[in-house]
Amino acid sequence: MPIYSFEGRREKTGEVIRGLREAQSHALLGQDLLTEGVLLTRYTQKVQRLPGATLYSMIFNRVPVIERVLFSRYFSLMLRAGMDVKRSLQALQQQTRSKPLKMALESVYHDIERGRTLAESMQVFPAAFPPMFISFIEVGETTGRLQESLEVLASQLQKEYELRRAVKGGLMYPAVIILALIAVAIAMMFFVVPKLVEVFEGFNVQLPIATRILIFASDIFQNYWMWIFIGVFVLLVGAWGLMQVKSVYAVVNEGLLHLPIFGGIIQKVNLGRFARNLSSLLQSGVSFIRALEILGQNTPHPSYARVFSAAREHVRQGKELSSFLADFQRLFPPIVINVIKVGEETGALDQVLAETALFYESEVDQTMKNLTSIMEPILMVAVGLAVGALAVSVISPIYDLVNVV
Repeated sequence: MPIYSFEGRREKTGEVIRGLREAQSHALLGQDLLTEGVLLTRYTQKVQRLPGATLYSMIFNRVPVIERVLFSRYFSLMLRAGMDVKRSLQALQQQTRSKPLKMALESVYHDIERGRTLAESMQVFPAAFPPMFISFIEVGETTGRLQESLEVLASQLQKEYELRRAVKGGLMYPAVIILALIAVAIAMMFFVVPKLVEVFEGFNVQLPIATRILIFASDIFQNYWMWIFIGVFVLLVGAWGLMQVKSVYAVVNEGLLHLPIFGGIIQKVNLGRFARNLSSLLQSGVSFIRALEILGQNTPHPSYARVFSAAREHVRQGKELSSFLADFQRLFPPIVINVIKVGEETGALDQVLAETALFYESEVDQTMKNLTSIMEPILMVAVGLAVGALAVSVISPIYDLVNVV
């Protein structure tokens, strides 16, 4: 059904009400609001997209993982304290700093007032509540253990947040250094090299090849800087657009697995995420087959997502997951397969996977720290070489000028 962003006024108090609401038409939206004592004054139909479907949604409709962590944690605490779902949602809506999440919670609250379940109400907002999130809520409502499901969900999201933070933290240092080098190079092209050209032009001397290349690059940059920036922007947007094509995205991610250092990091990240998510789903009461289906829908890496989707049919036939994963040892090393096999044999798969998740999460954290330590001297050497090349390009013609004089 369509989703409407609406504005109305309470008939009794005149209070302005804004929010999002799912309705078959704007007329039915007005009728629903009227039964609640709200007179519809303005509405706009919204189109819900999956997170990352557009550049706009990535920037403006994205709900940070930490906001979902806090939402799950506080929701669980409120339920434990004896508050009902509607009062908890009202309090959480006032507390959250994420505007998309705040609007989603307002709509969820109104849908629950109309008799819909919490999971059904949240499904309308995949950007705020992804399918895995909905699965935990659905199981909690079905079993009457919503508080416990939220606690498991909060723990799972917390680990996911820490995993992402470890990866981002390891890549932050080299990214800052590279951006600083680019900024210095642009400043040199605009301000330093033109001054040197003015000095060199006053003398009739043959400049070294390195200096001539530097001056040529500076001339190109000064004369066509706007076109260069436009070209870079178009390339970045084009690359982003290509990455939205599933086949291209799958090929690129498959290729990244073969990189010497980063391929191992990507594998560890996906193994840690797989073990953590499957363990959390099983602990919350989701069936094994349903858990694999959810993993296939929510795993970012296409290669792993395909394996999980295919494994669902394998397990449905009564076969072990470990025997299926053994055919994909490039994605799942033997130690993971053996650990899963032990968990299946002992009936403690969720506990075994939780231990496996801890192992790979710590491995990723340590690997990213080591990567920063390794990258630091490499970047320093690169900076030294760049500065040395620039110094040679600038100083060598000065020596030639001194000899001429």
